[in-house]
Amino acid sequence: MEVHSRKIIFITGITGFTGKHLEEYYSKRGFGVYGTTFTEPSSSNHFKCDILEEEELFKILNKVKPEYIIHLAAISFVAAKDQKNIYNVNIFGTLSLLNAVTKLDYLPTKILIASSAAVYGNIEGELGEELCPQPVNHYGNSKLVMENMVKGYYDRLNIIIVRPFNYTGTGQENHFLIPKIVSHYKENKKEIELGNINVYREFNDVHYVVKCYTELLFSKFKSDIFNVCSGNAININYILSVMNQLAGYAIKVNVNPKFVRKNEIDILKGNPRKLFAHIGDFTNEFTFNNTLEHMYNENRI
Repeated sequence: MEVHSRKIIFITGITGFTGKHLEEYYSKRGFGVYGTTFTEPSSSNHFKCDILEEEELFKILNKVKPEYIIHLAAISFVAAKDQKNIYNVNIFGTLSLLNAVTKLDYLPTKILIASSAAVYGNIEGELGEELCPQPVNHYGNSKLVMENMVKGYYDRLNIIIVRPFNYTGTGQENHFLIPKIVSHYKENKKEIELGNINVYREFNDVHYVVKCYTELLFSKFKSDIFNVCSGNAININYILSVMNQLAGYAIKVNVNPKFVRKNEIDILKGNPRKLFAHIGDFTNEFTFNNTLEHMYNENRI
């Protein structure tokens, strides 16, 4: 395997939802893109690796010698049953990566680490980085602990931490809300079980997130935390109305109490002021209606 010494990007969790979109984006732009996967690799640029294995990671990184690293590998589903594994992977997997990087004989230009807006918890309104995080589940708490541990590497490595708010797109698994809704319409189902459909949440396009990550990755900024958000909250009812139009029929919504979170707040969105001040505002390049349309038309006969 030929590995070039420049313009190499390394992505942990490269076969996940976001990883696939990042790999496609950078590959089209001439970068050498490599990464880790927990399953058997289908590409010569992918390495099967448990990110908890520091020495294994070091050997891969030492071979690839990436200039940029994007750390995505995590337990990302809030309802994951193995709670100990959430903390193990999300915290110690990240530390394993950073420890492996510190053993390299060079300093990567930038490391972007994906945290989550889940660190904020159930705080009403528009959430900015200055707020004190109050996570309400194991996933959010694991990400907050991870952030605090990563700050200890600021003096040795060039790191940016991102807190993405909800985003979606083609290839996201159906246990997430938007793919679940779209899949019901694609399968022409007449009914769907949902939780509270009157809430407002951000649902950005994964391509918007890719662009934000890219701008931050290649920026001069380091040792900082950024919300990756648009500040645009969308009502679930609106999503259903758009899908009704796309599919040509109205689905029946059954509210399942199991899906309604206790003390659920009406509006939750990110404050993008800091993000926009540093990389600009390009939200007008992406519309949620187009996102839904692409997801609905993907692989349809």
